[in-house]
Amino acid sequence: MDKYEPTVEKKYQLKKGAVGKWHAVFQAYTHVAPSGDIGILLTGVALFALGASPLAVLLSWVIYLLMVNTNYRFSKRVSHAGGYYAIGGHGMGGFYGFMNGWIYLLDEMIIYPSFGLLGFASVVFLLSPAISSIPFVWIPLIIIPFATGLLFNYFGIKPSLVYLLITASVEVIFLLSTSWYIILTMGAANTISVFSLTGINVVPFIFALLYGIEAYGGLGTVIGISEETKESKFNVPRAIIIASILAGATLISAMYALTIAWGPTTMASYATSPDPGLIIWHRFFGLPGEIILLFFILNGYIAYTVANPIVQSRVIYAMARDGVFPKWFAVTHKKYKTPYRAVMLVSMIALIVSFALSFPFGPFDAAIITGAMAGIGLVTAHAMSSFAYVRFARKDRKIEYSLLKDGIIPVASVIILIPIIIFAFDELTWPYILSPILAALWILGAFIFGMYLYKNKKKELMNAGSEDFSEVITTD
Repeated sequence: MDKYEPTVEKKYQLKKGAVGKWHAVFQAYTHVAPSGDIGILLTGVALFALGASPLAVLLSWVIYLLMVNTNYRFSKRVSHAGGYYAIGGHGMGGFYGFMNGWIYLLDEMIIYPSFGLLGFASVVFLLSPAISSIPFVWIPLIIIPFATGLLFNYFGIKPSLVYLLITASVEVIFLLSTSWYIILTMGAANTISVFSLTGINVVPFIFALLYGIEAYGGLGTVIGISEETKESKFNVPRAIIIASILAGATLISAMYALTIAWGPTTMASYATSPDPGLIIWHRFFGLPGEIILLFFILNGYIAYTVANPIVQSRVIYAMARDGVFPKWFAVTHKKYKTPYRAVMLVSMIALIVSFALSFPFGPFDAAIITGAMAGIGLVTAHAMSSFAYVRFARKDRKIEYSLLKDGIIPVASVIILIPIIIFAFDELTWPYILSPILAALWILGAFIFGMYLYKNKKKELMNAGSEDFSEVITTD
């Protein structure tokens, strides 16, 4: 055993070197799921940003690059299944790491049902009045991606990521080629006005950034599989870079094509139309193009139900391994080496959240509510991680310290995120006001549980997320 690797009981071990760089790339890319974003999150952006939706998606990408710099730099220093939980623990101590982890799970646990389950159900539900008129048809529509994600994650990380690599590679080619065909076909209708705030209300636009940032959510999650990735301190940082470029290219191109094709001044109707992306693809490519896009959208949600639980189950596994969550969830499968109990937990929570909000609001509004709620968790967890990383990087000497990468950029990302977090709690109409309320209750609950741990498991809490499970030490 490498001298840098902490001793872990065999029943708590993940499989070392199970996946490589390109598996990691498409774990991150599929967690973004650009085709699925066309179905839900880009509609959320359009709902608030209107004709400036391309600007919102572009700014969200720039902001996310600043945010994910922390993940990139941390992954060159430490390998740990806890991801954001580990960044907080290394930088600011166990209690902070615990809070960082649970606020990050506010994003992952809620965006899983919001995007993967409710997104799938909403797209099919809105395809035709004949479908949406069937009472409770969304129930089996939620079960389909739920069951797929659960089975893939139970039987191992390698087959899961091979599936993601194959399908996402084809998706990139399809989305880029068709988006640019639309853009070029629109000719004189192309305009840079969609990259300005002229005539746009600033407060709703800032709220739209929550959906835009959430659309890129997942680029940094690859740090959660670092313990299972070959040469993780080399491959994980590069996976973050490659996935970020692919996701930015596809989402910005798609949002611009959708806005220009629909009409920048009529984007309010885009946000309230059933499956507007399919309408536009049908207009330019006929029924075959619409069917192919529908396939990628639905596959995007199913693939997301594979990519997302991989990460959040590892966070719960890591917290359980450290003793700040029931140890029962840290046990890995004897054959598949997956944290299968954590996988089942996150899957059941996703199912419960989906049903609890779909019954009163329907699957589409439930997806929008939980999407914004998850966005609050995402930006808050990233802000906390960046703040913790600044402190950690100054004392860690595994790689050369960079004032720009390890100090200025993380601080800048926190400063940029503050107004987004504040405006997320600005008054919204019903039922969207539930998003900040439920997010605040989640954070309060995590703090109360953290205080319980401080009183009853202080030793475990103080050391939470502070180890390095690296096998290879690299230089910058």
